[in-house]
Amino acid sequence: MRNTAPSSPSSRSAGFGLGLRTSHYPDFLAAQQPLDWLEIITDNFLVEGGKPLHMLERIRRDYPMAMHGVAMSIGAAKGLDLTYLHKVKALADRIEPLWVSDHLCWIGPGPQQLHDLYPMPYTDEAARHVITHIQQAQDVLQRRLVIENVSSYINFAGNAASEWQFLSHIANVSDCLLLVDVNNIYVSSVNHRFDPQDYLNALPPERVQQIHLAGHSDHGSYIVDTHDHPVAAPVWQLYAHACQRFGSVATMIERDDDIPPLPTLLEELAVAREISARTLTHPVAVASAGPAPTDKGHWSSLSEAPQARAFELTTAVAVPLAQVQQRLSDFILDKTDGLASTDTNEPAPAVCDLLHTQPPATSAQRLNIYHHAYRARLADVLTDSFAKTNLYMGSDAFTEVATAYAVCHPPLTRSLSRYGAGLPAYLSTLYPDNPELHELAQLDWDLRSRFDSADAPALTAESALNTAWLNWPHPLHPTLLLRPITSNVVPLWRAIDADEDVPEVIYSPEPKTLAVWRKELQPHFQTLEREEATFMRYLMDGPSIEQAANKLTQTGLLTDPQTLGWWLKTWLDNGMLLAR
Repeated sequence: MRNTAPSSPSSRSAGFGLGLRTSHYPDFLAAQQPLDWLEIITDNFLVEGGKPLHMLERIRRDYPMAMHGVAMSIGAAKGLDLTYLHKVKALADRIEPLWVSDHLCWIGPGPQQLHDLYPMPYTDEAARHVITHIQQAQDVLQRRLVIENVSSYINFAGNAASEWQFLSHIANVSDCLLLVDVNNIYVSSVNHRFDPQDYLNALPPERVQQIHLAGHSDHGSYIVDTHDHPVAAPVWQLYAHACQRFGSVATMIERDDDIPPLPTLLEELAVAREISARTLTHPVAVASAGPAPTDKGHWSSLSEAPQARAFELTTAVAVPLAQVQQRLSDFILDKTDGLASTDTNEPAPAVCDLLHTQPPATSAQRLNIYHHAYRARLADVLTDSFAKTNLYMGSDAFTEVATAYAVCHPPLTRSLSRYGAGLPAYLSTLYPDNPELHELAQLDWDLRSRFDSADAPALTAESALNTAWLNWPHPLHPTLLLRPITSNVVPLWRAIDADEDVPEVIYSPEPKTLAVWRKELQPHFQTLEREEATFMRYLMDGPSIEQAANKLTQTGLLTDPQTLGWWLKTWLDNGMLLAR
């Protein structure tokens, strides 16, 4: 995809929107809300089926959608994940978004994906790398990519330009568009001591497609982009400057933690509307600190970029991009070459030497923001996926285990919805004398993985009047799986779910079988009797129900045809059989 003109002001303005969050689904289903569009987290919907895609299709009937990803890892030294990109394209083809965006960052060195938005070193090598990746992504997506600036807590010693010079350069050369996160600019300006207006003034206005607003957390010597607070006053002021600089641009507020009721966010969004309207009605001339409009930032290298005031460049030799990413990743994962001493918990010179640090925050403080964020993020993901296990163990104990698991078993996939499949086995190793613990975790995981597994029609009692289905091979619904259990894990799970007293653990003298599947949009589970489980396991190998019945009757394992009839009726009622 080449030689397409940047967005014009008329084509890029889509009004004001919010991020689509599950807690607000009932609001959007109940009534039309005063919003011009919604933004989805792309990666939450790169699933095979289930409720996420069902709700997305339902809500997008009433609202235009923009796609915003967090896992493209456009700056990863080891290259783009083409399989991931094709999934993004398939979703975009399905929902026809206003635009597709992601971040100027890397999320892991590969194969580990640490799922944080790590900043790039601003070097010629990194610029060439990112430009190539953006162009590759745009070719796959068959649309222009919108790239967002991230908040950062570290500056690399080998930087050859400022962040805004780097961003402008890669946008102009790769011909992508920009998502300007005003809160991220403010956060980075405090952490790195530059004038945020210099940043805004240097960006090419014709490439700005969207603006993000969000809240942050103040830690004294540094601030962190957390999306769990209302937009702060300095960010509103900077947004007014952005409106003066860029004109009418699609704007939204991000809120990902401590999410308030929708009316509260709508009130906050009204502030953005008012600032934009007031600023555009009474514009103020804004001087540009960046390249002149005729220059467009098309430098052959970053070293040719005019230096913006207030940005302090160093003379350090740039470390190769792959080494930068591997060293930082090793530090985050507590690899032996990432820490100098477990007694002091001070980062090793191999990591600190990568950085150019400005007071008051030290290198250790800045690096430990990422060190802590990795653990906290994955512990939260596991807490969500293993909700009943967390309540059974207690949040402190579960968080300790989840954090240790995250360090030992970093994610290898782009989707955090698939992170944690190995936790039940990990718990089994830690607590071999408590099988109910890993069985509870396995049930949590099986329900979680059924939730957004591939859609498939279930055979109904009405359609079963034609008995041809008795001869169909592979008759079981594809979401159905069987697990051996040795404890009363089902009563334990149900008591926790109902917030009732949890019964005493009871172990069975011989294993039982638990069936887990999804009926329509809701996962289900039930314990099977031994004969029923035997019959169902036989069906899992592929024979038809009639073939299985004949075989098990001959071997004496099925002695009563009426029993089979009862099983089939129950399976039809529960959606456990596949329709053709």
